Amino acid sequence: MKTYKEEIADLLGPHTGLAPQEIAFAITLPQHAGHGDFAFPCFPLAKKLRKAPPAIANELAGLIKPTASIVKVEALNGYLNFFVDQTDFARRTLGRIASEQAAYGSSRRGEGKTVVIDFSSPNMGKELAFHHLRGTMIGHSLSKLYARAGYKVERVNHLGDWGTSYGKLIVMFLREGLTEADLAAMTIERLNGLYTAFSQAATADPAMEDKAREAFQRLEAGDAHYRRLWQAFKDITLIELNRIYRFLEVEFDSYIGEAHFVDHMPKTMDLLTSKGLVQKSQGAEIVDLSAHNMPPALLRKSDGATLYITRDIAAAVYRAETYGFAKCLYVVDNGQSLHFQQLIKVLELGGFPWASGIEHIPFGLVLIKSEDGGWEKGKTRSGQASLLKDVLEAAREKIEGIILEKNPEAAGKEALAMRIGVGALVFSELKNRRLNDIRFEWDQALSFEGDSGPYVQNAHVRLCSILRKSAEKAGRAKADRPSENGTDGIDFSRFPEPQAQTLIRSLSLFPDKINTAIEANDPCPMAQYALEIAEGAHGFIHSCRVLGSAEEKDRLFLIDCARIVLGRTLDMIGVPPIEEM
Repeated sequence: MKTYKEEIADLLGPHTGLAPQEIAFAITLPQHAGHGDFAFPCFPLAKKLRKAPPAIANELAGLIKPTASIVKVEALNGYLNFFVDQTDFARRTLGRIASEQAAYGSSRRGEGKTVVIDFSSPNMGKELAFHHLRGTMIGHSLSKLYARAGYKVERVNHLGDWGTSYGKLIVMFLREGLTEADLAAMTIERLNGLYTAFSQAATADPAMEDKAREAFQRLEAGDAHYRRLWQAFKDITLIELNRIYRFLEVEFDSYIGEAHFVDHMPKTMDLLTSKGLVQKSQGAEIVDLSAHNMPPALLRKSDGATLYITRDIAAAVYRAETYGFAKCLYVVDNGQSLHFQQLIKVLELGGFPWASGIEHIPFGLVLIKSEDGGWEKGKTRSGQASLLKDVLEAAREKIEGIILEKNPEAAGKEALAMRIGVGALVFSELKNRRLNDIRFEWDQALSFEGDSGPYVQNAHVRLCSILRKSAEKAGRAKADRPSENGTDGIDFSRFPEPQAQTLIRSLSLFPDKINTAIEANDPCPMAQYALEIAEGAHGFIHSCRVLGSAEEKDRLFLIDCARIVLGRTLDMIGVPPIEEM
């Protein structure tokens, strides 16, 4: 069966001279529900037809004849608006959801293509801070979105496991008289404490920074003792990282970090030199980017130490050779924009054809309120940041208190509270546009009302609860999933209520919302869409009695379709779609 966009394209094609694909791509949704179900903007035709868009719309409206499914066409302010038969609309939308089930919204736009998504990428030797959550969950959501669109997704956690910061850690470890014998009892909290202690010591004695650089030079040169310390610090950190990732339900395909590319440095430098890019500057080696209005890319310092960009170039070459990617996305905050501009430009100048597929996906900061009332990003190395594990635990405790008050008999309260807490924290960050800085506020994030994670989770719970009660009423142990039985016996004309039509309209948008989020490389449209479905579901349940109504079978079918789409939407933004609360 053709989609409405395809039908409209067939109707417009003979009168516009445009290809059906062009027309379908241009079709949008009217800003107001009273203006129809689909709209075609006539503005792109103005130059071609030498007429004003309103005149074109009026002319086309007189040429297009209604059909059985498209019942009215009218012109408005340069748009051609199409009204569809609501029974047919419900049949197509809900029928497709019932037929495709969890696959609804999937596409083949990325078939045969690989996308590498580099996200989270924490530094070893310290704990995840709360401000790391946003980049981790943006990347996690993008990986699900691209997979939904048919891409082969490689989720890479490019660990920050190399650099001068490890010199600092080693210096502090040795300064406190610790030895390899102490590593067995070493914890991530103790390593975090060494970072903080170094920062304080360096403030009092600036020479500490030189010692750290010297220690890293020894590490990079292969000092066996330093390498053993480094490996132990990394192993200790990974244990804690994976514990937190399990709470967030985040997974990776690769944990290949910066250290992996240390042995690639000579090859990388030789490759760039052979392309005529490397120049000497005060003993250092650089790529001059002044012609591109950028400072030079420093590849190797005068002491021989490499830098982030050198290792990122090696990593990009490795990923191109290993994955043959169509896209390689770096989900890293706004503060690293210049770094990625330089990286991409160096690769372009090097003539790497795949450089055009590399893209920095910047995002704004998560700000927390300081003791003096200002908003700031915490700094883990100086000990001035909220640790993610502490924020997760605080959220769990607050939610568990609410559960105890509202439903003291709920089973598995601690695990349930953690999933709701994770949903609250994740939603509070992804509901905002990716590039915006956000101010985190506890009360709003954990609220069960308004635009919050618990609110959208509660909508999913209510949908599941109705289906569960329906099964109990019928004496079945398992909750009904009416949509799994197909559409036989469903009367699609029994959804005349505005609340039902609003919900069905929202459910129809799922495939388009996925495409919108992918085009923007931003999960925000999906989070906002989850709110739209939640509001539609709450509105329908409040206004239209389901159980015991004359329309019970049909309304249960709609409830189940809404459960499928809302559940998939929540999963795609990293908010657990719980079924009981």
